Amino acid sequence: MGRKSQSKQSQKKNIGKENNKFIQNRKELNVLIDKVLKLTSIFQAACNVSKSWEHHLEINELLRLITNIEIGYGSKNKRNPRQANIEKYLKWLRENGAQFDGVKIAEFEGYELGLKTTKDFKEGSLILTVPANVMMSERNAQESELSEFIKVDPLLQNMPNITLALFLLLEKNNQESFWKPYIDILPEKYTTVLYFTPEELTALKPSPVFESALKLYRSIARQYAYFSNKIHSLDIPVLKKLQEIFTFDNYRWAVSTVMTRQNNIQLGNSDVTAFIPLWDMCNHEHGKITTDFNKKLGRGECYALRDFREGEQIFIFYGARSNADLFLHNGFVYCNNKYDSLSLTLGISSGDPLRDTKLSVLNKLGLAGVTHYSLYQGENPVSPELLAFIRIFNMNQEELTKWSSIGLPSDLVSSDSTSSTAIGEIIERRAHKYLLTRCQLIRAAYDRESEDKEPENIHRKNVKLLKQCEVQILDGAIKYLENVLKNLPGIE
Repeated sequence: MGRKSQSKQSQKKNIGKENNKFIQNRKELNVLIDKVLKLTSIFQAACNVSKSWEHHLEINELLRLITNIEIGYGSKNKRNPRQANIEKYLKWLRENGAQFDGVKIAEFEGYELGLKTTKDFKEGSLILTVPANVMMSERNAQESELSEFIKVDPLLQNMPNITLALFLLLEKNNQESFWKPYIDILPEKYTTVLYFTPEELTALKPSPVFESALKLYRSIARQYAYFSNKIHSLDIPVLKKLQEIFTFDNYRWAVSTVMTRQNNIQLGNSDVTAFIPLWDMCNHEHGKITTDFNKKLGRGECYALRDFREGEQIFIFYGARSNADLFLHNGFVYCNNKYDSLSLTLGISSGDPLRDTKLSVLNKLGLAGVTHYSLYQGENPVSPELLAFIRIFNMNQEELTKWSSIGLPSDLVSSDSTSSTAIGEIIERRAHKYLLTRCQLIRAAYDRESEDKEPENIHRKNVKLLKQCEVQILDGAIKYLENVLKNLPGIE
């Protein structure tokens, strides 16, 4: 009896110590999380890139401390490697009505897992179908125990992607989840910028994507801090479950899953954000959109975008997206991307004496609030919006007065010869020389940036590819602008 009593007392002491440690950790976490929330809330968009980087380092250090404390918390369910879960996954899909004869999951160099043909498919032929009942969507979240939280949280009501991320976390920790076979096949981590170290992010300079990456990271850090506070303060039953699993590492995993896999489909009369199992294992290739949701049959359908021979990887077209978009939200770069573009930050200085008049003309074209303009890959790299900006930016008072008197100065956005004649050789030369100089300065910044000497991992490889593609756009733009100036009439 005495020994048993001593044993029980020891257990109580151990439990007490664990509880005290948990309480202490929670207090430390709360302090750090409040600092993250404050830092991400006070940041001013007007800050320059250097200030933004300093701000990022502060946030990153806080999240490092938070992650160290959170180790040991979160999901206690260990999972097998993705490859070990393939057969269970395929069995689950078949049992629930998915059809994919002639298709299997395989590993591909440079892609990890993808879909492989086991027979020939002709262009336009049906490759696979995925019924709506296996898709995980925001609607499932709204119909789940998470609904009570959604009703009281404005962020979840307006951002279905975040709702889906929280629902995914709940289902990941539920061993009885209907979607467990799907969740078990998902990657354990991603190549999105949320997983980049500060050194890997620095390697992005001077790409405009560097600033976009900092903004995305800051946004997710703020979401994490915001929801962490909500989860530990509101008295809603489902939040008790989230308290056990809501860590920064788990949240960035869920968010990255959504960023890399979300699709908008029409269920009933509304668009819904959803995961589409199996189909979302197809990797990207240029082509045309060959996937659709069949409302009559209640299923997603994927058709071959080209002929696929037996043993080939099956690709689909993700849409006309730039490499900056693919890099930030999907974690890869597509070389020779004909839809690629480079973002230029341009604006009218507050010290420009003609600022108000220039903004007035820009406003007629709906461009007064635009600060980012695109250079495209290809024969005509200057976007209509950019063309209008450089023309207006380089006008004098007399020229601005003339164009201000025109109701809709549509010639300003056109590059055809008639519009160019209407603009006039003097403005055209001034505008294109301005843009040429700007492109040459940006291009020189890539040359000045020291080459990354660190061992090449997937993050650094993608950064290198992204910057190579951006240099190609700049080189093409410089050549194009030089040619435009060469062919303008009149004396330079």
